[in-house]
Amino acid sequence: MPEVMSKKVVAIDYPRANETIKSDNYTFRVEAMEGATNVEVSIDDAAFEPCRQAGNSWWYDWSGYGSGDHEMTARVHLANGQHHTTEHRDFTVELENADCSQNGGESRTISARRAQQYLGRPDAHKCMINKYVVAVPNKPEIMRQLTELLSQEGVNVHSMLMQCVGDVATFKFLVEKEQGLRQTLESAGFHVVEDKVFCLDLPNRPGELDQLAQKLLDQGVAIRYMYGTSHGQTTKVVLSVDRPENAVGVVRELGKQFAEA
Repeated sequence: MPEVMSKKVVAIDYPRANETIKSDNYTFRVEAMEGATNVEVSIDDAAFEPCRQAGNSWWYDWSGYGSGDHEMTARVHLANGQHHTTEHRDFTVELENADCSQNGGESRTISARRAQQYLGRPDAHKCMINKYVVAVPNKPEIMRQLTELLSQEGVNVHSMLMQCVGDVATFKFLVEKEQGLRQTLESAGFHVVEDKVFCLDLPNRPGELDQLAQKLLDQGVAIRYMYGTSHGQTTKVVLSVDRPENAVGVVRELGKQFAEA
């Protein structure tokens, strides 16, 4: 069944949009229409976790988190087999006893997704690439359906990573041109999380990763996640940060140095 975005079917009550959470424990509240058989939440693009139902609402108890920007989505499953997903909800955590020394003593106040939406630099998106995360049941026929769809759509996958946790397989991949891919995947019934990341080439030698980390630190940029692979004299790095507008200059500088080397 196709997945449909709908505020009427499922909606996040708490946290509120751009809410600041200052407690060590927090409970999310999600509203879902009658006929819902299950409601789940995903925090920071992680795997979906089930909520508990109490009264007319669904609840998820969250703990063990740190200060910084976060985002969540909620997904409802209906008795007719359909599932519906909310848009991302951005919020911030500021814990009194959190160690913020790595960020110059400042708490992050703009999430990565919102920062991308409000980037004021026209060259920002030229340095970024589309990343998709598709979570599917860990069954051979389901994964085959996904890869077949990508092939039929002529999608050239830049890089990919698949992880399996229990019965769920998470397929992460990068593509240069989006061309309505998310809508195509969702129409086929896949749950999709979309993001933009930096993809850069670095010399394959000691010290280059340290140089990247130092330059990002100088710009007050925190790394959300990073992975890469080396081939010959080149290391390809995929990078997601909390302040992409501040990281653009670093990415362009290192890319230029590599091209001129």
